[in-house]
Amino acid sequence: MRRDINVLNDYFVRYLFSSKDSNLILLDFINSTMLDANMKTFRSVEILTPFNYKENYQNKETIVDVKCITQNGTVVIIEIQLQGNSRFPERILYYWASNYSKLLKQGEKYDALTPVVSINLLNFNLDDSNNVHSCYMIYDTNSKRLLTDHLQIHIIELKKFKDNLLDKDLDCWIKFFTMKEKDNKEIIMSELVKEKPIMEEVQRRYNNFIKDRLMMNEYDKREAYLYGNQIMLEEERRLGIEEGFKKGIEKGIEQGMEKGIEQGMEKGIEQGIKKNQILTAKNMKNKNIDISLISDITGLSIKEIEEL
Repeated sequence: MRRDINVLNDYFVRYLFSSKDSNLILLDFINSTMLDANMKTFRSVEILTPFNYKENYQNKETIVDVKCITQNGTVVIIEIQLQGNSRFPERILYYWASNYSKLLKQGEKYDALTPVVSINLLNFNLDDSNNVHSCYMIYDTNSKRLLTDHLQIHIIELKKFKDNLLDKDLDCWIKFFTMKEKDNKEIIMSELVKEKPIMEEVQRRYNNFIKDRLMMNEYDKREAYLYGNQIMLEEERRLGIEEGFKKGIEKGIEQGMEKGIEQGMEKGIEQGIKKNQILTAKNMKNKNIDISLISDITGLSIKEIEEL
């Protein structure tokens, strides 16, 4: 039976863009993004973060998904982010700054620095605008004069995407990245191949990925980790904050003391997090996810999980 996957899974994206001989696919995606923003394109790229079958999927806080360097020395970093909030731009800027600062070795002059282009695919809405693709640089607020071309940040908000809103090349790529697991990917991909020939190679790599047992095993681990994080984050926000404030206020009123509010909030948040851990573990257990992995993600003991 054919199995489909979430194409926004960052393990799959690294396989697609950073595997051996993925240069042309990666270059096409980057140039499609640049063309949509009326920026100069590149002739070639060299991958700096080669794909590995086995990855530490729990330790990825300061590692970008894909990193490459172009023929003129420009560094391009690509990030996939499934969830975030209004403070996410600060994270993007931090990642850009981290990569920019690494370009200069001790003793080198500033003219050794080269541009760093950050491309971010977000599966959530960053703001209320209708812009699917936004490109940010450093300009003077009055004259609009560009200070430097070394900072270039692209933000693509996938949930705002509708057909034909972008340049045709990027439009084709975003159609690919907005495919759902339940969609008939064979029909969608056949249409994309007609629009953009390189999508035939993308389709081939997709099919190779889902047929590879080792990669699918790593994919499942990453999906379980992302799923657990998402559920815990959502439930912690809902249960922890709601119960924490409620119990904190009730306790504070009862004791008439500020300490009562603080203690009540702490206890309520703690109870909310525990309930969330149990709920997450139950959901993951029902999906037949490995108990050891559930324990790592939720913080519950294996014994606690087995008793659920």
